[in-house]
Amino acid sequence: MPEQKRRRDRLAALLPALTVLLCVLQPLLDVTAYWLREYNLSNSWLTVLRLILLLGGFGLGFAVSERRKLYLVFSLVILALLTGHVLSCLGTDTGYLDWREDLTDQARTLVLPITALSFSSFLRANRKAFPALLGALVCNLLIILLVELLSSLTGTDPHTYPTKGVGVRGWFIWPSPQSAILSMLCPLVIAWALERKGLWPTALTALLSFGMLFAYGTRLGWYTIAGVGLGLALCLFPLGGRRRLQAACVLLSALLFLGLYPLSPMARNRAAVEENEGLKAQRVSAAVSMAERPDADGLGTGASASHAEGQPPSREALAAAYRYNLQGMIDRFGLERVAERYGYTLDAGTICDDRLMKKNFCLLLLEDLSAESPLAPFFGVELERTRVHNTEVYDFYADDWSLDTENYDPENDVIGVLTLNGLLGLGLLLAFLLAFGLRALLALWRERGRFSPLFAAFLGAYGIGLIYAVSTASTLRRNNASVYFAWILAGLWYLSTRRCDKGDSHD
Repeated sequence: MPEQKRRRDRLAALLPALTVLLCVLQPLLDVTAYWLREYNLSNSWLTVLRLILLLGGFGLGFAVSERRKLYLVFSLVILALLTGHVLSCLGTDTGYLDWREDLTDQARTLVLPITALSFSSFLRANRKAFPALLGALVCNLLIILLVELLSSLTGTDPHTYPTKGVGVRGWFIWPSPQSAILSMLCPLVIAWALERKGLWPTALTALLSFGMLFAYGTRLGWYTIAGVGLGLALCLFPLGGRRRLQAACVLLSALLFLGLYPLSPMARNRAAVEENEGLKAQRVSAAVSMAERPDADGLGTGASASHAEGQPPSREALAAAYRYNLQGMIDRFGLERVAERYGYTLDAGTICDDRLMKKNFCLLLLEDLSAESPLAPFFGVELERTRVHNTEVYDFYADDWSLDTENYDPENDVIGVLTLNGLLGLGLLLAFLLAFGLRALLALWRERGRFSPLFAAFLGAYGIGLIYAVSTASTLRRNNASVYFAWILAGLWYLSTRRCDKGDSHD
């Protein structure tokens, strides 16, 4: 036993350096993945490397943890969920279509809980790992800033909204996860500066983090500027003295970028969205009018009359309207079921809402596969089932049709986990996430002196991660953002459990 403790202590001494290494590698791996995709090169070696880092971190967490039974229980739960999922996929009429891709997708959902558990053990085993984590997150924001600058200067920035050429994304593949990363880092980077008690570090980090969100151009990023600016200012102001000056720095920095809204990428994107919505409405309306055109005898198809009497529109009108964005769903489930799911609407905004389309597809998919495999509602379905091949796809921008594959993987993490991991997977993941927030709130209730701007920043980042999970596909099933969310969970757990000594510092 003494020898085992000595080995654990030797490993624990390495944790601050290993924490920094594992964190700083993340944006570098993301940039590498971007360029591999750009040049159509295989990223299998990168996937293997990420898996090695994930399992290595899990093994290291197990080695330094004093609660190894928790790791064993955790592993058994994962094994049970994966076994149930495989049996669910095998139980369908056509069996497993692509088990390699599907299990890779299942592993993506496991990245967050595995990383959160591992880093929680790191922070518990060595108190110096927490400031190392916070410093590494600041370094990551600077790396992302450098990548954004280089992509802009070289004219290779893919933009947040590629079809509109709006927003500065940098060399990162997924727009929504990258927005989540910047939003979650924002309060933490400012809190890191607040820990140093200076005005200039506070002002510079606030301007930097808010500015990067401003340039990125997403709505959730915009709301983050407002929420973090106001929230941290309210936390700092009651503390008096120099803290009030810091509060003013944060709040004024936020107000500066909020006031520049008319010049923002978000404003340009919203204007383009409104223009596109008008164009889509015109085309859908024209298609419906064509379907309702009177025949040679001057008699209509009955669609207009049905509308007047409050009856559903004709099948011809529905087929004409839904063809523009819902043809893949119609090919898979039939017009009647799709129209019923949409309440027989002819509203172009509803028909052309991609997030709603993918959500409705997955709900219909679960209905069908639940009848084939009783395990599907509990353990989820195969990723390949969320695609429809060789269907008519309309490009509104090019005004052109083509035969292609429609991908209905949800743009909402909660619906995505429900569909692909089932009720049990979603329930366990939500319970895991809520445990961190509830523990933090309980710690504040029991010991109000524990509250600090740093604690508030981690709580804010935690809330931002949850908001992105219910609004986009970014923090639960995308590896690049899910690891950041996991680090935040670990940091929040550490702040909720450490001793709250007077004068305790993380510098």
